[in-house]
Amino acid sequence: MKANELKSILSQYKESNFQNLSSLPVPIITEAMLEHIGNTDPILRDSLIYPCFTNLIINGHYPRPELNRIVTVCLDEKHLFYRINQDDEDAVFTRSFSSLIIAVLLFVNVKETFISDEEMDVVARKIIDYVKKEEDVRGFVEEKGWAHSIAHIADTLDELVKQPQLKESRLEEIALLILEKMSFDKDYFLFEEDERMVIPIISVLQKGIDPSFLYGQIDNIVIELQQNYSQNNTKPFIQRTNLKQFLRSLLLHLEVLNKQEKLCEHLRSALKSINQPYYNL
Repeated sequence: MKANELKSILSQYKESNFQNLSSLPVPIITEAMLEHIGNTDPILRDSLIYPCFTNLIINGHYPRPELNRIVTVCLDEKHLFYRINQDDEDAVFTRSFSSLIIAVLLFVNVKETFISDEEMDVVARKIIDYVKKEEDVRGFVEEKGWAHSIAHIADTLDELVKQPQLKESRLEEIALLILEKMSFDKDYFLFEEDERMVIPIISVLQKGIDPSFLYGQIDNIVIELQQNYSQNNTKPFIQRTNLKQFLRSLLLHLEVLNKQEKLCEHLRSALKSINQPYYNL
């Protein structure tokens, strides 16, 4: 199906408050949405495919086998891993919006389990692998709209953490993964990705996990930043800015919740250590 035809069908569906779908069968529309999920037209991609697909998933338009199939497709090389780290500035839209649909599917899975325990670990492994590999961290792209890969995968990670089937060992792995990603040194996070990534960390902590496992990773990153402070290149500045944003956001979030005082003390200490060269002026 061509993009313009899909746009017309989904526009009518959305305008009917998601009540009247086209006479075309849902499977045909679904395949068209999966095909165009990363279309660079922000109206089609962000304003139509995402809300319409979400509505169809949440409101029970798919049997369980089809939900499983959609999960598998969204996690494949043509979607979540589409041209990852290749020279294609538009590929990120496919990856980013595939991750949003995975988040919706995981949300539904909590209520009506359709992903097996074995499959859930595969899903977790692929999501974690994607986070490690994603390097296009642009937020808003002129004329093409939101890419926002890191904010979108943060939503997916949060839904993943909430899965009752998720292995406990994965919880710590995800939290450490987030710390590592928020120390990214190739580009700045400019569109509050730090706030979005705090949410899955909080979800991990709300599972009752002892936060002390985070201390070592925080300390290692802080030491690296201290050692690289005077390097004459931009990477340490980018890394330091990204990490400080994240640690400040996590600290404030915990203070608002009035939770995890020991972790808050560790975050305050880490921020002071990172900024120590300025305090010595």
